[in-house]
Amino acid sequence: MMLMRSLTLGLSLAFMAGCSVMQSQTQSEPVDLDSRFAVIPLGNLSQTPQAGDQAASILSALLRARGASEVELYLPADDNPLIYDNHDRQQDAIATAMDQGADIIVEGTVDEWRYKNGLDGEPAVGLTLVFRDAEDNSVIWSGTGARTGWGREGVAVAGHKVLEDLLDEMPVIEAAR
Repeated sequence: MMLMRSLTLGLSLAFMAGCSVMQSQTQSEPVDLDSRFAVIPLGNLSQTPQAGDQAASILSALLRARGASEVELYLPADDNPLIYDNHDRQQDAIATAMDQGADIIVEGTVDEWRYKNGLDGEPAVGLTLVFRDAEDNSVIWSGTGARTGWGREGVAVAGHKVLEDLLDEMPVIEAAR
């Protein structure tokens, strides 16, 4: 009986550990939360229209919640929101952000943002974030994460959790209040 419990616990932990994965790398100094952040539309490599905009919106709110004093979300008008390639919108957002004095450009990609097929239709999210110095375009921090949620969880909830976990990995200098 004890062996069965140990085996069940071990399998449960292995299953739960397989539900998400995170990887990050710091390239220079920690990210200063007193910086002026420009969050641009994330590149959408998923099959879900506007997934990059959804993730960018959540990300900007999470940065504010973590103490970033100046976070601006740049989502230029979109002629056709069903088009997956948003490279031109990203370039417009970067140019505007730099003109307005951004210190850090927050970009990245949405690799997956969908509900998996199957009985419960679990959400599946995969994201990559890159924080760049606006002055010299060098990478300050980058991270990637993926997660599958549970059957009744929304894809935005799974995305929120991946973004939170990624931001937990990012070294920061707390904002002076």
